[in-house]
Amino acid sequence: MFGEQQGQRLFFAFLVAWGLLNAAQAAFTQLDPDEAYYWVYARQLAWGYFDHPPMIAALIRGGYALFANELGVRAGTIALQLGSFYGIWLLLGQPQKKAEVWLLIGLLAAMPMLQVYGFIATPDAPLLFFTVWFFWLYQRFVEKATWTHTLLLGLCMALLLYSKYHGVLLIFFTLLSNWRLLLHPRFYAASVFGALLFVPHLYWQYAQDFPSFRYHLVGRDDPYELKHTLTYLLNQLVVFSPFLFPMIVLALWRRRPADALERAFYYIIFGFWLFFLYTTSKGHVEPQWTVILSIPFVIIVWREAQQRPHYALWVQRLAVATVLLLLVARIALLKNNLFQMKSDFHRSAWTGELQKQAKGLPVVFQNSYRDPAMYAFYTGEQPYTFTDANYRKNQFDIWDWEKELHNRRVLIAGQPNWDCTDCHKTELTRKTVVLHIADSLQIAQKVRLDFVEAPVFRQGEAWRFTLVIENPYAHTIRLGVGEMPVRFVGVWYDPQREMVADFAVLQFDKPLHLLKPQAQEAVVATIVTPELPVGAYIFALGVQTGDLPPAFNSRLVSVAIEK
Repeated sequence: MFGEQQGQRLFFAFLVAWGLLNAAQAAFTQLDPDEAYYWVYARQLAWGYFDHPPMIAALIRGGYALFANELGVRAGTIALQLGSFYGIWLLLGQPQKKAEVWLLIGLLAAMPMLQVYGFIATPDAPLLFFTVWFFWLYQRFVEKATWTHTLLLGLCMALLLYSKYHGVLLIFFTLLSNWRLLLHPRFYAASVFGALLFVPHLYWQYAQDFPSFRYHLVGRDDPYELKHTLTYLLNQLVVFSPFLFPMIVLALWRRRPADALERAFYYIIFGFWLFFLYTTSKGHVEPQWTVILSIPFVIIVWREAQQRPHYALWVQRLAVATVLLLLVARIALLKNNLFQMKSDFHRSAWTGELQKQAKGLPVVFQNSYRDPAMYAFYTGEQPYTFTDANYRKNQFDIWDWEKELHNRRVLIAGQPNWDCTDCHKTELTRKTVVLHIADSLQIAQKVRLDFVEAPVFRQGEAWRFTLVIENPYAHTIRLGVGEMPVRFVGVWYDPQREMVADFAVLQFDKPLHLLKPQAQEAVVATIVTPELPVGAYIFALGVQTGDLPPAFNSRLVSVAIEK
């Protein structure tokens, strides 16, 4: 029989062993491209980034200052998960009996998403940490709303939002589970305090024209496909363990909420599931978007097991089976060639090969935020990108690093589908790129084009209009010169196929050869509508550099093409 002190020692021994396991995995597993992207975030700290709030950048910055390698990128994640597990132990009343502690250890280790985010550096790691402590503080606040609990709850809500925007769903469904909070003055105090702490990020969004909100709320919308819904449902079974998932469902079916916290769990679980089921109507839902449900699942299943010995026995058996499979997967991940795993880890060999081919030239990647991030981490080179209308914007489009390349000789690393007349396709290790050397590259990605409302376009007809051009750079841009000349085009984008349908070059009434630094100029332009099928399109004006597809450099408007 374990004494109280022995039970506590068992759990803390597990935390030490788990931390060492994750540290070894982090040190000997190469970065996933998304992790490299967040590492690039950390090189230039800000109150926000295109895709996410800044918590992951700050976390990586701190760890990388200690260890300038993969372990440093992931050190913060490892530490936060140990804090998360400790918080779950507190939420369960600090279980001390041998069977209770081993069951908790088994459940924590058997959650696939908790295994992954024990060493992978993504925004989900701080989200999980602050979710656990939000639950702990919410429980204390409901029991006794002292000013300490009030301010800490507000702080935790702000930190949730600084971690990932999913935190707003957690707060909303918790409030929905206990609407009497709206009658509590100190809940308003906590909310106002948290909102004030979040103001710097909101101001950053305002200053950047709300890129994150535009992307997450509108930019990801795709036509509905049944596969998105089916994939989402299947992923929920996988990410919460196919073995344990029936036991989770059984616990949810049998149990009645024992307190305000457990009632919040039910609202959060079904609220998240239904919300993201709805979002499948707008496109693909990533499996990890429901990752925070791992926490209430562990707590609910553990509590149910304390009341039903037969249920507890099956949970133990299925947890052990799951943990063994996950350990095999983690061993395979260390080598990445065991069982021919096709993960994104251990795929950095191409970066060194490309660096040799570049021969000292800066490399500009077409339509990727992952490749330049990996190239930067594993070669130490500065990352650059070209983003055109066939690809989504990202953090590289906010930074102005590309201005360093103006009038320089560079190597363009294009996607395999780049239709380039003077390029060569190169096979690297697990990577195919189309390479082209450009002399005296003209940097014009952020040139702003403005026009009056577009007309109804008719095939073959010309549209004459006033075009306002703004050059935000501190350098002069030369048009129509060099191996990759800059020119302005009209772009018709097909929203159904999610790609540029066609584009046409603008003709000017008067010759236009130069764009002066940080100046605005109005010109009269003409564009001829291409022979596209009749129908609805998205239209914009764009800048095209050489054979690269054009980018969007104006507002986007819905238009029609008629005969």
